[in-house]
Amino acid sequence: MTNNDIKTIKFEELKTIQKKFEVSIKVLEKNIAENVTNKLKLEEIKKDLREANKKFTDAERRLDDLKIELDNNQHALDSKD
Repeated sequence: MTNNDIKTIKFEELKTIQKKFEVSIKVLEKNIAENVTNKLKLEEIKKDLREANKKFTDAERRLDDLKIELDNNQHALDSKD
C-alpha cells in the first residue's frame, strides 16, 4: 500500500464517521424537538386539569350550599306544622 492509498482509506473512514455523526445529530435534534413539544403539551394538560379541578371544587361548594339551604327550608316547613 502506498501513502496515497492509506490517505484515501483514512479520508473515506472520516467521511463515513462524518455521515454517521450527521445522522446522529439529526436524530438528536428530532428527539429534542419532540421533548419540547411533549413538555408544552404536558404543561397545557396540567393547566387544563387545574382549571377543571377549580370548577369541580366550585360546583361541589355550590351543591353543599344548596343542600344546606334545602335542609334549612325543610326545617322551616317542619316547624310550621
